Amino acid sequence: MKKRYLIVMTLCSSLWLNAQNFIHPGMLHTQADLDRTKAKVEAGEEPWASAYRKLLTSPHVSLDWKAAPVEKIVRGGRTIWEPDPDNYQSAYRDAATAYQCALVWHISGDKAYADKSVQILNAWAKTCKKVSGDTNACLAYGLYGYQFANAAELMRDYPGWNATDFGRFKEWMLKVWYHGVIGFLQGRNGTQDDHYWSNWGLCNVLCAMSIGILCDDIFIYNQATEYYKYMEDHRYGESLHHLVWKLHPDERGPFGYFGQMQESNRDQGHAAMALALAADLCGTGRNQGDDFYALKDDRIVCGFEYVNAYNSGVDDLPNSPYTNCDGTFMKMGDGGRGTNRPAQARIVNYYENIRGIEVPYSRKMLEMNENGIDAGGGFGGGNSGGYDHLGFSTLMCTLNPLEDKTKIPTVLSGKIAYEGREIDRPDVNCIPKGATVTLTALLPDGETDTGKWAWDDDPACTSSTRDIVLDTSRTFRVHYTNEKGVSNTQLFALHVEGEGWTGNFTPYYKMNGTTGTDTLIYVKKYDDLTFGMEYIDTPVREWKWEKSTNGQNWNVLSHNENLMTLPSVSSNAYYRVTMTNQAGARLQQTFCVEVSEIDPFIAYGDDKNYSGTTLAVPRHTAVSLYASPNSLLAQSANSTRVYKWILDKDTIQADTLTFHLNDLGGKVADLNDTLCVGVLDTCMEYTLMFHRVSQTGSKAETVLHFNLPVYETNTFEPQAKDSFYIKDPQTGRYLRNTDATFTGLDETDDRSFLWRIRSMPLYGDRYMFVSQTDNNKHLSDEGTLTTKNDYSKHSFNLFRKYSDEDLYAIGLSSTAGSGFLETDADDPALSVTKGSVFSEFPFVIIRKVQPDGPDGIKDCRNETEYTVNPIISYSCHGQELYLKSKEAGILRIYSLSGVLLQTETCKMGDNHIRLLSRNKGICIGLYATSTGKRQSIKITRNSVI
Repeated sequence: MKKRYLIVMTLCSSLWLNAQNFIHPGMLHTQADLDRTKAKVEAGEEPWASAYRKLLTSPHVSLDWKAAPVEKIVRGGRTIWEPDPDNYQSAYRDAATAYQCALVWHISGDKAYADKSVQILNAWAKTCKKVSGDTNACLAYGLYGYQFANAAELMRDYPGWNATDFGRFKEWMLKVWYHGVIGFLQGRNGTQDDHYWSNWGLCNVLCAMSIGILCDDIFIYNQATEYYKYMEDHRYGESLHHLVWKLHPDERGPFGYFGQMQESNRDQGHAAMALALAADLCGTGRNQGDDFYALKDDRIVCGFEYVNAYNSGVDDLPNSPYTNCDGTFMKMGDGGRGTNRPAQARIVNYYENIRGIEVPYSRKMLEMNENGIDAGGGFGGGNSGGYDHLGFSTLMCTLNPLEDKTKIPTVLSGKIAYEGREIDRPDVNCIPKGATVTLTALLPDGETDTGKWAWDDDPACTSSTRDIVLDTSRTFRVHYTNEKGVSNTQLFALHVEGEGWTGNFTPYYKMNGTTGTDTLIYVKKYDDLTFGMEYIDTPVREWKWEKSTNGQNWNVLSHNENLMTLPSVSSNAYYRVTMTNQAGARLQQTFCVEVSEIDPFIAYGDDKNYSGTTLAVPRHTAVSLYASPNSLLAQSANSTRVYKWILDKDTIQADTLTFHLNDLGGKVADLNDTLCVGVLDTCMEYTLMFHRVSQTGSKAETVLHFNLPVYETNTFEPQAKDSFYIKDPQTGRYLRNTDATFTGLDETDDRSFLWRIRSMPLYGDRYMFVSQTDNNKHLSDEGTLTTKNDYSKHSFNLFRKYSDEDLYAIGLSSTAGSGFLETDADDPALSVTKGSVFSEFPFVIIRKVQPDGPDGIKDCRNETEYTVNPIISYSCHGQELYLKSKEAGILRIYSLSGVLLQTETCKMGDNHIRLLSRNKGICIGLYATSTGKRQSIKITRNSVI
């Protein structure tokens, strides 16, 4: 249909006080949809009442449902891209459950279902870190991402979902899902435009739209809709002009056309999937005031009816061969003919009950469902195809019949203009901040303007055109009422350059085969250095690099990548890298590259020297710091070396070194200047400033910062009824006791994250970490769970940082080979690094004392549960001790002052022990078995138990 621009008498110009963004809820369903459905169900009206009863029979509408989040969703596993097997079933099942329980809550008011939905959403946001696989991972991004977002949209205003958890969920959608969907849409995995079938693009567009709405991010919303509404220069399968790629004149079709869809000649299972995804996409747009159905003269309905005609039994449909980069598909694909996806009620009710346009084939497909009622996940089979759509369109989309077919809304469109540019669309990204923007709503050609216009944010404006000063990204909606008294809405979505989500980056450097994340980088003179930012969260428009010698005056470098390589570094400098993403939003990081002419060392205990500037040392230990010159000039006897040691800005030692003469009268350079710190009682930091002047007057300066955290060993005192969380402070994840992996804390399953820390005095005063879910399992020296009773290897040293942070390093026993448990932000499992020294404290141990009585969490076992009755009986007569035990073990006899008097090896059964003559009076016996059971006994002359 042609559009005409209206000449209006009044043009509104305004600023607004409160920015308005997206309608909430406003994806597949609005609040009006939810209210209507609730009222219809409560009144017992059909088909709503029957559709709701069908929903209640779903296996996913269950308060006993247990979320099964995974750290990594895999679709397309067991491949060279992803060695792990597929597990994506957990995602679509839990998304379906969260969505269906959300619907039940809205309709019934039962908060238990709201809590269940929120519980599932929280569990996934806390646990899942990535989506992986071969190219099929792109389907996982699109399908399960939009489903999780829709469930969250329905729950966003539930008072039981606190703001912190909802914020975490939105961050999860942005960080885990957005970069995947937009990466597919923009990159297509390096293939040609038309390589992928339309389903791939449709689900990813729907996911990105949903993320934009959920997170009130106009840039992401506009970026997503671009692929469906426009993109005429490409042959993307999801773009409307190519999705319905050919119109066939046919009186049986709406507006006299059938539209052959891009997947029609492939097979009908996928053609029906494209139909349902497109219907959900159109419904989401319309719920925001962006009527996707009506785009390009209602082109999509011609495709809906074409697919539904063939699947409902019509054979004589027009068809043309479809060609893409992979070949030509000569005729209609009849595989899966009759496939019926759960979206028909959405199509039928929009066109027949809002627009007054008959869609007989879509209605026939709707009626082919049992009792004319469709369903959703859990009803269409257990494989992924049964969960591609959230469904329940009969329940949620059915409207009262349109009695007067003339009372239909007027199709609207819009355009904007700013700074001399006129853009024939209502959704524009990257408009300069502060620009004056003219918004114009358009009527179809031939439509008489009633003048009944109303803007949401400015009711005083009754014109179809208005000027606004755009200071921040936002949406505008104008409502038009036509001659029949029927209203329609047009959305304007305007994004301001520089606003939007950026995500996070990680500083990175690599030199001499080692990598790190420091932004202060010490590099040996003439070594190569690669450094910059690791970043994947959003598509990047530009990388900008600058250099400065003083950190104030910057020169732009001709480099447009995230990493920079400096060959043969010879001088100190600052480097600043700025990432600008496609929204114009920026992240910036400054690096200080210091050319070091000295190698730092730390010495303590047994005169051992450790390379580096950071080392954890035992409390009450004497430590020395020094640095050894590494360049020829720094080592020259003709150079002057000045060492200045600083503590808290105060110089505590300064020395100037040149040379001394050897026995032959030759010059020998004085190289090392040592700072003897002495005994450390607390964590300390020192700075060394090294200044070198050569014989020719050339100078160099190196600044090193030494960090000496101190620790105490095995001072932890767990109590019998205490339970403990083990947390990674860098990621905020907790160590789960069912599989020894780090994940987000599931507060509904607290027991799975609680550990018992058991003192092991017979094994070097070390500790065991016992699962509270299964007391037979404990951590092994490999960082995994085990049931083996090798306590000498499976007990650990606890090194507590001497501070108020409760930070710990967990060290292996010497029997296990020495080393430390480590965490990795990219791997949920514990890892083990070998060695005898460390510098980081990667764990927080949090005590949780369980109260007596039932609380849903089993109390920690008392020590006696491990040590109960290894001794059956014992008696002492004079110097003779008779002991009967259940297990072999060792009996150690102590005086009351703690002096070890006697040690005896005992067998299972009867033992006769002769007490040494020095064992006078009362003694204490400690009996320990090889399985870790312990029992203490009091030994007196003539005692019997």
